[in-house]
Amino acid sequence: MSALVALTRSRELKLLLVLIIICIGIALREPRFLGLQNLEQIALSGTLLCIVALGQALLIIGRQIDLSVGAIVAGSAFVATEWLSGNPDSPLVLVFLVGIGVGLLLGAGNALLVAGLRIPAIVATLGTLAIYRGGAIVYAGGRQISATILPPDYGAFAQKTIAGLSPLIWIAIGLTLLLGILAHYTRTGRNIYAVGSNSEGAEFAGISVRWHSAYLFLLSGGLCGLTGVLWGARFGTIDAVIAPDLQLQTISAAVVGGVSIFGGSGSVYGAAIGAAIFVVLQNGVQLLGMDQFWLQAMIGAAILVTVILYSRITLRDGRTPRQKRGDAR
Repeated sequence: MSALVALTRSRELKLLLVLIIICIGIALREPRFLGLQNLEQIALSGTLLCIVALGQALLIIGRQIDLSVGAIVAGSAFVATEWLSGNPDSPLVLVFLVGIGVGLLLGAGNALLVAGLRIPAIVATLGTLAIYRGGAIVYAGGRQISATILPPDYGAFAQKTIAGLSPLIWIAIGLTLLLGILAHYTRTGRNIYAVGSNSEGAEFAGISVRWHSAYLFLLSGGLCGLTGVLWGARFGTIDAVIAPDLQLQTISAAVVGGVSIFGGSGSVYGAAIGAAIFVVLQNGVQLLGMDQFWLQAMIGAAILVTVILYSRITLRDGRTPRQKRGDAR
């Protein structure tokens, strides 16, 4: 009985109910929404957003943020696919290693600025957003990497199915489950929640805030690098300006998915559902012929409502948002 009560109080279950209600509402207005091809496109779009949102969610839980994720995805995608175009006979796994390696390198740059030099994350990653994006544009020099110069196996990777689903979807599901387990059942995961809840108390307990912040930026960079490679496999054509709004989309997915913007609360499962809500709304707006402004307005309103609710909760628990937030390290 207690397990049933806990399930009904689950934040993720409530989010799933919201997602189902949204899907029903769109399907009633536009039957094409339930078409197999449309649902497949929603799933593939959600996959790319979900993987990056997982890293963003853990960063926010640890009281950090990364505004450079879109630029890291673009840089990783271009470098990896350019390398693959010059080495078409190489095993496909190597292009994944190249992309993840670039993502880790750029994530390490963020980690150095935030954890090493103690620059606030929002300032540091706003700077690296411009640096990484500008660097990718200069490196690309206006070039595009198209599917015609890439080996057929690369594009076929996103088209094949395993048990009826694309490998991209299985990768997103696997990462969500893995990171969810690690976040809740390992010491490092519990430390991240402790750092996000009270960084000063965590330091007093012997938890290194700086090292845990560095881990999170490295993880986020690696996930962005992986997403860059998957982006190329799905779309075929890559340039330096892909994913221009990805940072806002991942923050929206995390916050709408129940991750507290004040840190220390939420889950990667909620962020994954938040990503699904975002892409379903985006698809619904397109099918219904609505202006994209309405999607932005709905997501913005959802973020504001969520932040207000969390502010009320922290006040009710006897702590102000300022006490809850603290200084980002």
